[in-house]
Amino acid sequence: METKAQSLHEAIAMLNQGRQLPLADIQTPPPPPSIKGIMDGSQETNAGISLLVSIRYRSLSDHLKDRDVLIRRVIRNKNDLYLDGVAMDIRAPRLIKVAHILEIRDITSGRVYQDPLEFIENRLGVSLPKTRVKKEPKNEFPKVIERTAQEMTALMYLVAIDGQRDTRERKVVFDYIKSRTLDLTYPDTDLNEYLISLAPDTESFSVALGQILKKEKDVVQRFIEAVLDVIMIDGKVDPRERSFLVRLMDVLEKDGYEITLPI
Repeated sequence: METKAQSLHEAIAMLNQGRQLPLADIQTPPPPPSIKGIMDGSQETNAGISLLVSIRYRSLSDHLKDRDVLIRRVIRNKNDLYLDGVAMDIRAPRLIKVAHILEIRDITSGRVYQDPLEFIENRLGVSLPKTRVKKEPKNEFPKVIERTAQEMTALMYLVAIDGQRDTRERKVVFDYIKSRTLDLTYPDTDLNEYLISLAPDTESFSVALGQILKKEKDVVQRFIEAVLDVIMIDGKVDPRERSFLVRLMDVLEKDGYEITLPI
């Protein structure tokens, strides 16, 4: 399915006009040569993530750091994994080598992961060799993330677009993800904690939306219906939300979707 990226960018820009979010968007500066070499030879493993965690790690310059980091994606370079994200204390992009991570704390649940590979599989939905990570029995939440991470990122961005996180809107997202994962077994608390931990910004939303629109047509159809449900649950539609939907629907209609806007 082809989409007009420019139209989507314009729609996203309109959606963001005047918004009041706790997380400022980060303009990524050109990386230093050492980082650029890693990025140029990397493969994206999972993108469209926007998960806020606390990480203790050794930097690429071998300094011990303890920071809150907004994880945007996981990348692989040869045999090494890296977390690409934003260090929230300095509002700057950071590339963290997974092998250098000493501890990851899930800020929402308070759970501490001593093994970063366990976190990457169980909380970021990245499949790893089975011999390297011990999975919790009968908990398929990693598959939930693998299947729907981008949808969760995009929907939670819309939940927070007015500067508030309405519990009714989050419940819409929760119910939508449950409907997409009826074949998987996992605790509801895992899904709730993950949704609360998400802190999407414009870049994460844009990447997530682009990936969603490449999925199967029925998935896109259901996602757009969830978008409408999130926006309409409080009985009112912000003018920015209306303009965003009109532009998004225009793009989708060109790809054969028939969706009526109840606004």
